[in-house]
Amino acid sequence: MVSQEQFDSRVAALEAEKERVRRLEAATIGFVQPGDTNSEKPANYQSDPANRLVVRAIDKSSRGGPGWFSFELPVDPAADTAVVVTYLNERGLAPARGNFEILVDGTSIGRFEPNEKPVGFFDATYHVPANLTRGKTKVTIRFQAEAPNGRIAPVFGVRTARADKM
Repeated sequence: MVSQEQFDSRVAALEAEKERVRRLEAATIGFVQPGDTNSEKPANYQSDPANRLVVRAIDKSSRGGPGWFSFELPVDPAADTAVVVTYLNERGLAPARGNFEILVDGTSIGRFEPNEKPVGFFDATYHVPANLTRGKTKVTIRFQAEAPNGRIAPVFGVRTARADKM
């Protein structure tokens, strides 16, 4: 049985998550759903290996594995930008694991860090230095596995967003 306090806490957490998602969507400049050809094609999806598998979980597609893959996404040259990546921790399984970097136009903006707290889909935010977007309308976001045996955790969404609006 759930106490009134526990119930109220859960309701408040759900409302806070809805508000976070609303703000993120309003701040989004560009979005790509890895593994969805209709989404990837306009984002100029590139990959090595070229035959990277698409994996589905909870009705969403993803890409991961060895090597690298990239997308071109729009940016607002007048705004501070963040890259927001969606990962998944499946209930009852170990947290998503990987050993890879996230690069914008060849410059590293972060490394994947496993997050054991969330269950389900969760977002990780990587700040993009202003000099990487200044004067540009789009950038290339690349997921690069560490050599020689690195692996990219499954990526379920990639977006560019106005950092100050999230």
